[in-house]
Amino acid sequence: MSTPAWVSARMERGILLLFIAAGVVMGFALALPGIRSAVGIATGAGGFSLLTDATVVTTPGAPITARYESAWVITDELGSGARTLLVLGAAAGALTTFLTVGSVMLFFLLLLWRRPFHRALVVATRVAGASLLIGGILSAGLGGLGRMMAADELNPAAGNVFVIGSSFDPAWALVGLGVLALSVVFSYGIRLQRDTEGLV
Repeated sequence: MSTPAWVSARMERGILLLFIAAGVVMGFALALPGIRSAVGIATGAGGFSLLTDATVVTTPGAPITARYESAWVITDELGSGARTLLVLGAAAGALTTFLTVGSVMLFFLLLLWRRPFHRALVVATRVAGASLLIGGILSAGLGGLGRMMAADELNPAAGNVFVIGSSFDPAWALVGLGVLALSVVFSYGIRLQRDTEGLV
């Protein structure tokens, strides 16, 4: 589809650069917590969460029973194996976020130019879907293994309050599968558009 007459080449380049800049800024902004977490864990100045079943201390006779589910831990005494896995897990999460935001920005850009069935959109949805699926599993797997190793290492000094385990939310993996399925729809749309060109 050709560019509308009222849109100059300079305006088109300006809008394109604006979208690219916005995508980069949003990607880094959303990935920044993961980047800071990875750097903090690597240097020992940042923290990470561990599962725990420690009982909440209450006053005698209180009509409640409570326990903690997680604890925020800051330590520079972790072994290199656990620390490396935690850093890789946080970094995988940050990279997944950045790639997903970039793909979404490309999707909006193509919609702006009324090119929803463009081959670049198929690539973008495949990158986003694979990032959410593979990146989410890598982040959860590496980070989870690192947390289990950290809990095992820190339990002797913490009175065995940490659970050697990790939680995993499969929602992002399911979203990734959905986005990959959407890329197939876009691929069929492109093929249909190509087959019907010149018929109207």
